[in-house]
Amino acid sequence: TNGDGAAAILKASSVKGDILPWRDTMHDGPFPQGLSLEKASALRAEYLSRQGLDEEEVRRGFELRDAHLKGAGKYEEVILWYEHDLLDQLQILQLLHWFNSVDRGKTKLSMVCINQFQGIIPFRGLGQLSPDQLATLHPERKTVSNEQLNLAAKGWAAFRNPNPQILAAFINSDLSALPFLKKALERHLEEYPSLQNGLNKTQNKILKFVKEGTRDPVENFKACLESETVFFQGDWSHFNGISRLCNGPKPLIKCNEGQKFNHPLDLPESLDEFRSQKLSLTERGEMVLENKTDAVELLEIDQWFGGVHLQYDSPIWRWDSEANKLVQTAPGHRS
Repeated sequence: TNGDGAAAILKASSVKGDILPWRDTMHDGPFPQGLSLEKASALRAEYLSRQGLDEEEVRRGFELRDAHLKGAGKYEEVILWYEHDLLDQLQILQLLHWFNSVDRGKTKLSMVCINQFQGIIPFRGLGQLSPDQLATLHPERKTVSNEQLNLAAKGWAAFRNPNPQILAAFINSDLSALPFLKKALERHLEEYPSLQNGLNKTQNKILKFVKEGTRDPVENFKACLESETVFFQGDWSHFNGISRLCNGPKPLIKCNEGQKFNHPLDLPESLDEFRSQKLSLTERGEMVLENKTDAVELLEIDQWFGGVHLQYDSPIWRWDSEANKLVQTAPGHRS
């Protein structure tokens, strides 16, 4: 499962078996090509520790996760329990790529992957279901086909390629074997800096809602969630995004008249203290939101998108929302 939410519901249901949460915010941070599962996990642990998590705890979690995955051959069946959003679809790519590259013996590989559930509107994910509701999906699971395995292997390679045009070409190919993959990966491309002002889609939403008066960080997260057709980013990543906009040398958002924005990890005992932080736009933030200046250099962007590493002092791949395509620009220039 993706993380612990669905895993806890599955554990409480009538479905029997061992449960392995796949804990990784894969849309955020590096996934360069050419790394084994073990080396990729070590890199992810190091990256996530720089986002405020305990490195030793995260590293050990990845090691235990990977060891459990490598024991898949002892089971009669392995079932992937997922939904339609970007994070889940990336996890499906990584897992199916791995199963496509190993001999799993007689172990059957199946998948539950849905984008709706009767009576749940709007449907965001499996974490909304009760244990009894989740159990009804078990008989509906489908055997993973060779076509799905092969498509996932190609998609995983494209996601980790340092040239994002490879992923863009993959998105425009026939992805019908994994029916939710196309829209999810299209949303991934929208997280590249925009050609118009250098902010990605989520950052533009954060600034827009702050400008409109949604100054509470929790309410800002909720507003962004409600504005998305398929939301892929949890609150932890959202608050990391606010930190990047607020705590840099040239902030676009200010917190309580210039104070440092504290992530919930910095205030683990006090939700009230976290929510007492009120956000507002800086003058730079106003100018960026009005497309009068560019955020890439202001934020000194140094960010990974799978296998693509963007740095503000190098040529930058950007998302042109008007032409609906990626374009590459010179450092510090929008065109």
